[in-house]
Amino acid sequence: MWGTFEYSTRRDVVQRPSPSNIFHRPSPMNASAKTSTLRAKPDWGYRILLAIAAIVAGWLLLMPICPPVIRSTMQRFHLRTPSFAWWAIQTPIPAMYNFKNTTEVRDLPPEGELAGLIDPLWLSPLDEDAAKPGILATRTINHYPAREFTFANGRVRYLQDESPRWLVIESHYRGESMHSTYELTRDDVGNWQMVLAEEPAS
Repeated sequence: MWGTFEYSTRRDVVQRPSPSNIFHRPSPMNASAKTSTLRAKPDWGYRILLAIAAIVAGWLLLMPICPPVIRSTMQRFHLRTPSFAWWAIQTPIPAMYNFKNTTEVRDLPPEGELAGLIDPLWLSPLDEDAAKPGILATRTINHYPAREFTFANGRVRYLQDESPRWLVIESHYRGESMHSTYELTRDDVGNWQMVLAEEPAS
């Protein structure tokens, strides 16, 4: 009356998906297109790093043969770049082992400004620096020479009192050279001001 009920245990019976699952299953074409889109997305961070590395390498390769590159790097070392932005752009370029940079820390103005201020007969003939009065220290530095006053140990060594100081910097490389003289004085509130002597203070 009710008929017969058969239960199959065969493993080869294929279950057909329900209509609701058909609409949620991604098609092979859509999956392939999505994968292709993800692979085509550029890695801009990696490209930027490669570009910076290439620019720095090119700058270093041009330095021995390109005078404008030499002068720009010297201006960077002497804190004389046309703008802070141009100085900051050169920050990734290695600063070690560039040029012959010498510094001279003085408690008297450079020789050109000493005329009539000091009688040479007052100088001791046994003084090694008798020909250059007022020199506190000299040094050769293979990178930023202005660090004599910008680093803490230099400030402690030379700026303990309120007397003015002068920093004379020279850089030489393949026939190019640059000379800078900075005057350091204390203002009314006790802050040290470092001013390029060749330029009038603003």
